[in-house]
Amino acid sequence: MNHFIVEGRYKDILEYHGIDTGEVLKKARLPGDVLNHRTITMKEDQYYRFLDSIETVGNVTGLAVSLATTDKIEQFSPPIFASFCSKNAKMCTERLARYKKLIGPMSIEISEENGNYGVEFLPGNPEFQLSRFLVESEISFLVNIIRRATKENIKPIRITTTMDITDSSLEDFTGVKAKRGKKNQVVFDKADMEIPFISVDEGIWNYFEPELNRRLSDLDVDDSVSARVRAALTELLPAGVCGVEDVAFELGLSKRTLQRKLSEEHTTFQKQLNNTREVLALHYIQNTDMSTNDIAFLLGYAELNSFLRAFTVWTGKNISAFRNDK
Repeated sequence: MNHFIVEGRYKDILEYHGIDTGEVLKKARLPGDVLNHRTITMKEDQYYRFLDSIETVGNVTGLAVSLATTDKIEQFSPPIFASFCSKNAKMCTERLARYKKLIGPMSIEISEENGNYGVEFLPGNPEFQLSRFLVESEISFLVNIIRRATKENIKPIRITTTMDITDSSLEDFTGVKAKRGKKNQVVFDKADMEIPFISVDEGIWNYFEPELNRRLSDLDVDDSVSARVRAALTELLPAGVCGVEDVAFELGLSKRTLQRKLSEEHTTFQKQLNNTREVLALHYIQNTDMSTNDIAFLLGYAELNSFLRAFTVWTGKNISAFRNDK
């Protein structure tokens, strides 16, 4: 899978902590509109750059733990909220493992042995390595959710990471010093994982489960450059902005790179502009009472006649005839 769905409320979480989202995206070399899509997707390497940039821009010791333990963090994400409504930590981690791809390009592997319950965090692609910041975040998040849902100060038995943890924030929060090992794993006493969640709510789970399953099936979303260009134009055209330079800036690309990527998809910027204008024009005429002049203005035409000629090319009719045939 080339792209993964990314939790859509990252922007809210970053703003909650006073972190400039635009600066984070620039640092990560990501398009400026990436967090504005209805369905946010990133390639795995982009996601890791994004998280590393959060740490760099935030520049605060213990930021990983702080972000992961944000007050009422479960409300920022449907998959997390649904897991928070589980009957215990065991069920919670099983649900998180199942729906992890709806939060980021990672996986969770669960193991049970000798009364212990291990939760290992793995990259989607084994060629990648998880960063210290991400590992600290994931471990802190899981411990925090379990503590909040049980109202118990649950302490892991063991934490291992594939890299050295240099600051003390993770140890201060979990009460356990991470040891260097072959896995990024947090291990709990199995008995702790079976303590009932005060937040259990099967009604909420029954409500969320069909939607979460639908989202899993929708992972193959249209993330083409053409689709992103059309989305950007839909927002920019009403302001009279329709130049290739403007769209390239909005997407965080150079004009040359944007044109090259469109060419690789066997299209051009002009074709995408014409397509967007046609779709919007038909929408305005069929669903509103706006005048022809207003529609031309909203589509970014400097002259009314240019719009009238284009509409005839699109539909084979002038606007009056098209309205009469509705």
